[in-house]
Amino acid sequence: MHRKRNQRALNVIRMLRTRQRKQDQKIDILCRDMVSAHEQFSLKLTRAAFAVSFYESLLACTGLEETLDRAVSLIRADIPQCGAAIFLAEANGFDVHLARPEDSHAIEKTHFQCWFTRDIVRQISQTNRVCSLYEMLKMGLQAPPSAVKTLSAAAVPLGRLGQGVGFVLIYRSAESPLLPEELSRVAGITAGLREAIIRFKPTAIDLKT
Repeated sequence: MHRKRNQRALNVIRMLRTRQRKQDQKIDILCRDMVSAHEQFSLKLTRAAFAVSFYESLLACTGLEETLDRAVSLIRADIPQCGAAIFLAEANGFDVHLARPEDSHAIEKTHFQCWFTRDIVRQISQTNRVCSLYEMLKMGLQAPPSAVKTLSAAAVPLGRLGQGVGFVLIYRSAESPLLPEELSRVAGITAGLREAIIRFKPTAIDLKT
């Protein structure tokens, strides 16, 4: 009789422990989901805050050069230790706009003019996604191996699919690879930058081929 009671008690204890473990697992999953949701929400707020600040700053610009200068400066200020260049597709080639190099080893405009061709600029401009350095090399980028080994770089198109307005090139040392979240923030402001460029250069929207 005592054995049966003891066995029933043990069974009840096991059942309660099993329930508790399942409950603990559910709570753990819920906590992880809440932390993840909070992190995602924080990232969205960061992107939104950067975009709002970026757009407000561009609205004060009175010309194309000032707009490009301001855009490059804001991007560089938001992404630590990065360089930024804005490529604009032209009818017979392309133009590159970047901030003045901060040191003698920085990449200069002449480097980009040698590394990129009109066709590569058009290809990148007409994609609908961020292009990695590897993808740009596959398109025909002519950067020397010595530079490729030391760089982390990505191109973020400015135009809609099929409309080759240009792109923003972000780059920094390969020792500090560009992060997806950093590129996401840049991607979040390209639509506004595109419209700001077209405001001062309406012909940019007609460059489709």
